[in-house]
Amino acid sequence: MSDKDNDFLKLLKEQDSAQSDDLDLQAHLQDVKPLTQDKVAQNTPLLDKRTADLRKEAAQKMPEKELDSASSAFVPMVEPNDVLEYRRPGVQPYILRKLRQGEYSEADFIDLHGKTIEKAYDMVMHFLTFAKQQEFRCILIIHGKGMRQKQKALMKSYVAHWLRQIPEVLAFHSAPEWKGGTGAVMVILKKGEKASAENREQYARR
Repeated sequence: MSDKDNDFLKLLKEQDSAQSDDLDLQAHLQDVKPLTQDKVAQNTPLLDKRTADLRKEAAQKMPEKELDSASSAFVPMVEPNDVLEYRRPGVQPYILRKLRQGEYSEADFIDLHGKTIEKAYDMVMHFLTFAKQQEFRCILIIHGKGMRQKQKALMKSYVAHWLRQIPEVLAFHSAPEWKGGTGAVMVILKKGEKASAENREQYARR
């Protein structure tokens, strides 16, 4: 047998050995299941792409110093015709009476009709921050009664829940009938730094 024939036989043996190794490897792997890559949720029901875009847009319009955020969890539901009424400890009861009777004039207002809860949250927080910077004492928020909605008074319930959590809000009461009645709320805010300084100066002169 020539050297050429020996080389050919040697090559055939190497190929048989390689095929045998491949078969053994396949036999070992046939019971192995591929790993499934864990998927990380990019969005949540409350923060989908549209909501994220709305928050981004609102954040760009926000003043540099914002109010503390309010939670939207565990919102107590109210009825469409319920009267909203709240005052912080230390706030005199007559404040609510004057709000109810319309003795305070609002410096500005917003209307939340047609807005989603997420958009309304941004609008309310932006409005409160703006009102604080402008040193408004009384503002009006029109939330509607939600009588025709599937879940009654949803927006109204959320607005009342948010306002209770904002330290700058001293009191609020459903508006008098000619300003929206139980479909709107009048809010009294803390005095701004300028107004507080003027009061201190007046007392010092006395």
